[in-house]
Amino acid sequence: MKRYGSVAVAAALAAVTVFALLFPQAGNDSDPPECFSYPGYVVPCGLGPEQEQGAGFAFAGAVLAAVLVLTGWAVGRVQAARRDRA
Repeated sequence: MKRYGSVAVAAALAAVTVFALLFPQAGNDSDPPECFSYPGYVVPCGLGPEQEQGAGFAFAGAVLAAVLVLTGWAVGRVQAARRDRA
């Protein structure tokens, strides 16, 4: 059970990191509006009723990061099981 806990922690840490990196932190009111993340690169604007994709973009990135960590772990377990059988 210890292995599952470390994988869950790694997936959660990856998700939180990606969410923080993609979350729109600042922006300007140009046409079209431009938003910036904490490191300063451009991300979709959001959090307003007319611009819904910003927080959703950060959430989707976080979910994708967690899924990739879990997929890598699952593939590693399958390969280890095959190696043990051979």
